[in-house]
Amino acid sequence: MLSVFILLILFRSVFCYNDVVPLENATQKQFIYNNTYEYDSIIDLTVNETTTHILDFNEQSNLMSVFPTRVHVSTNDTLDVSYPLFVTAAQQKGVSSWELPLVVSTKQAVLKFNDMARTLCPHDAGPNVTSQGRPTLTLATTSPSNVSVRIKLRRVEDFFVEVNKDVNLNVTPSTPKYYYFSFDRDPWRHLEVKHPQLFPRFNYTIPKSVLLEINSNDHVCATVSIQNNSCPVFDNEKDMMYQGYHFTMTTKGGITVTQSMFPRGFYIVFIVKESDEECTGVSGDHGAGSDRRTKSFSFRVMAAAAPSDYLTLVLVSLALPALVALLAPTIMLPTCRSGRTIEIDEAPGPSGFQDPQTSETARIMGKRGHQSDSDIDSEPDLDDRSLPIPLNVARLSRARPLAHNRRSNRYFWSALTVAVVYALPVVQLLFTYQRMVLQTGDQDVCYYNFLCALPLGALQDFNHVFSNVGYVLLGLAFILQVRCRPPSDELQELGIPEHRGLMYSMGLALIMEGVLSACYHLCPNKMNFQFDSSFMYVIAVLCIVKLYQSRHSDVNASAHATFMLLAFLMAIGVFGIVYPNLYFWTFFTIGHFAVCFFLTLKIYYVGRLKIGSSMVTRAWGAVRRAGRSALRPQYPARAVFLALANLANWALAAYGMYEHNADFARHLLAVLLGNAILYTLAYVVLKLAHGERVCARTWAWLLLAAALWALAATLFLHSRTKWSQTAAQSRTYNAQCSALQSLDTHDLWHLSSAAAIFSSFNALLIIDDPLATTPRVDIPVF
Repeated sequence: MLSVFILLILFRSVFCYNDVVPLENATQKQFIYNNTYEYDSIIDLTVNETTTHILDFNEQSNLMSVFPTRVHVSTNDTLDVSYPLFVTAAQQKGVSSWELPLVVSTKQAVLKFNDMARTLCPHDAGPNVTSQGRPTLTLATTSPSNVSVRIKLRRVEDFFVEVNKDVNLNVTPSTPKYYYFSFDRDPWRHLEVKHPQLFPRFNYTIPKSVLLEINSNDHVCATVSIQNNSCPVFDNEKDMMYQGYHFTMTTKGGITVTQSMFPRGFYIVFIVKESDEECTGVSGDHGAGSDRRTKSFSFRVMAAAAPSDYLTLVLVSLALPALVALLAPTIMLPTCRSGRTIEIDEAPGPSGFQDPQTSETARIMGKRGHQSDSDIDSEPDLDDRSLPIPLNVARLSRARPLAHNRRSNRYFWSALTVAVVYALPVVQLLFTYQRMVLQTGDQDVCYYNFLCALPLGALQDFNHVFSNVGYVLLGLAFILQVRCRPPSDELQELGIPEHRGLMYSMGLALIMEGVLSACYHLCPNKMNFQFDSSFMYVIAVLCIVKLYQSRHSDVNASAHATFMLLAFLMAIGVFGIVYPNLYFWTFFTIGHFAVCFFLTLKIYYVGRLKIGSSMVTRAWGAVRRAGRSALRPQYPARAVFLALANLANWALAAYGMYEHNADFARHLLAVLLGNAILYTLAYVVLKLAHGERVCARTWAWLLLAAALWALAATLFLHSRTKWSQTAAQSRTYNAQCSALQSLDTHDLWHLSSAAAIFSSFNALLIIDDPLATTPRVDIPVF
């Protein structure tokens, strides 16, 4: 090819602008040079192995020379791929070359394109641009037969992108396009002065941070690349990953670009991919054929978030949690404590009456006063016939105060240990992901809402990271409330025994949910979602344990057993995210039913029922002795609650099995949070059924929590990303910030769910305050 240009220079110096210059060399090869061709005209030529065409072009006016040149070349369908046509465009500072037909091999098919179009790189683009040179084209082939070629050159008049102006275009795999945006003020000022009617009036207050929003009406897979203002421009699928940022899309895409990223402006490159596999995630999905892989785009560059929007984000994210936290002392001001006691209506005799069997139970439990706290964690397996009717809190809270406090504090220290050990590698991993994205430019690694992702420094999504501050602030506020709460008098055995360590661990779990959610949003994707949801699992389980502990102080699950269960749940969650197939869902559903069955027995018999091979024999013996009366529940209220809980869990399990989609983590979170909310409602109903009072401030927290949970659930379901799908599919859910120019629905979910959890915690903290002066022998177990 170098020899061709040397010959061209020689011919131009000797024949000096003659219209047609043929030359025959030793192999009878002809070089035909012509400089009479015009822009925007169609040129038909014929080339073969003995004929090479060299073309120069003229323009009637130099007014359009500021815009880059686009070359269109097409051939006849009979061109053999073994003898391609080579097209070379020589410019002042570089050479570009292509071949026709363009053959693209996919896993399922071979696509053949007989036409191509390329925009020649505008080497002088920028503030100092004066004109774009006209290229010299060379057409050559080794085909022994004639090849018909059609050529057209034109200026790309919409090449320079203006702010808030829509640009429409069509692209195929063989005809990529790119455009240029400059952050400089009035880069074409001197040209606009000369020709004000021709050149666009650029916004003289161009923002230094812009949002590129792209839309398309079809689902053909495409790649968009953001590249620096330099040549060459990588406008093919294989090379575009070597510069700037790139991402896949189908119907929607976007990215925020700042001047600090591209000081001299940037190119927006549109490339249609060879197949749809990368966008759909379906192996072998090559999409439409070569004649139908045309994609229409419409894009707009607009001002991104201003510094005032960042300030608004910070103030709102701090003010809303602070406002909720300040509600606590206001709502807590009225007292719930009462001097009257609650009589148990279903008691067969005076509250101090004990039959020999009950006395024996009290004697056995009373021995715990002389046991160490390690002995309390292991309960003896007693027959269900040892249960007194009715059962009261005094019979299940016989531990000494010191042992009781040690048992409770284990929850906090276990939670703190898990939090530190779990969080450190998470932070390291997510920062590694963030650094990898910055180095490679691959925007498909992290599933941001790109239309509402506010970059700040090294953070590409500052708003979704910072909006988690509500969890941290409200977690600290709850711990402070528990710390300032007056302790109960354990020696008087009045009211519900308090597990302060358990409540501290609840506050710590809320803090860690904020920390890990912020880490997750450094680079959210399928493999990281477990970090975002892990401490939501912890919060749900601790709320259930807190409610159960209120009436079953000594038979409550130990801290070791609770966190072992949480570790098992997290392992299941990871497995469900990695392998969300039908076999896993079947296994999980069976396990869900089994857990519901065994927990029903454990809760109904207060952990005193031996679950083993003899259980069926004893149950059959009871039916034979008592007949149908053996099936009548001894604890009706508890039986109704467990029946409703089982129905709800069966419904959730059936729905999960029916859907069995890839978003298993969300299903597991729904199961745990659903059970926690259901248990809270049941606890309130059972309190009222037993004649216990629920004070006004508790109702206030419960109603506030219900309203906030409803709002949070609505926002959560309107997610702007879907990590269970491909990156391109996730982008179809992206949307611009819906609140205060800086918050989307997920940011609002962070704030509302943090307030909902805090309100729920406060309701659980004070729900039994009216029983503070009630003897424990008069407080029923349910």
